[in-house]
Amino acid sequence: MSSLARPDDAEQSLQGAHVAGLAQLRPIGIDDWSDVRYVHGSAFRTLIGPHVALRHIDDFLSTLDEPAYADHFGPSRLTGAWLGRELAGTVGWRSSASQGRVARIEGLFVQPLFTYMGLGSLLLAHAEAEARDAGFSSLTVLATPVSVPFFLRFGYDIYVQGAGLAHGASDLPLFLMRKQEAATAPHAGASRERSRPVPSISAPANAGVASSASREPDKALVED
Repeated sequence: MSSLARPDDAEQSLQGAHVAGLAQLRPIGIDDWSDVRYVHGSAFRTLIGPHVALRHIDDFLSTLDEPAYADHFGPSRLTGAWLGRELAGTVGWRSSASQGRVARIEGLFVQPLFTYMGLGSLLLAHAEAEARDAGFSSLTVLATPVSVPFFLRFGYDIYVQGAGLAHGASDLPLFLMRKQEAATAPHAGASRERSRPVPSISAPANAGVASSASREPDKALVED
């Protein structure tokens, strides 16, 4: 992110683009779930853990171990990015049935070992393209404060801000973010009226969390 630029960022960006270009994308299968849990757990602990209460980490890791965790992602068309035999990241999307032609991005996690390699951008673009090809003109994601800069970078705006949006984390501040295609987007002024100030953060990371209403894991965690 530009706010965290360092003298060697340009070189790292070039190296990262090369690495992301080597990633192989394919659907997550039943035999991949031990790797998926490892990626999601390590990403949450490393990228979000320093910014939230310990109980939030414990709650997430407990949920991660439940058999139902994989079931929740069933409708999400979860895709994995592999570097060789190593699962480096995941992303999914699903229709948000209560909001018409709106797709929800979820399951966006990048293993900390592979951050700053462009994998988060690659995975997000993949999910957005699939949703767009399926006829969805609007995208949403539920994000924690450390997630916001990443999504802003890719055209998402803050739609709703507040605590109590996540199951099991009623005091965790969250942001519902939304992106619309240019042809169907509302007037820019309307978007700004819905926006809230973006908090200052110390690390670029993406983390969406489970909606309290649907109890489905809108997890997203990347450090691109």
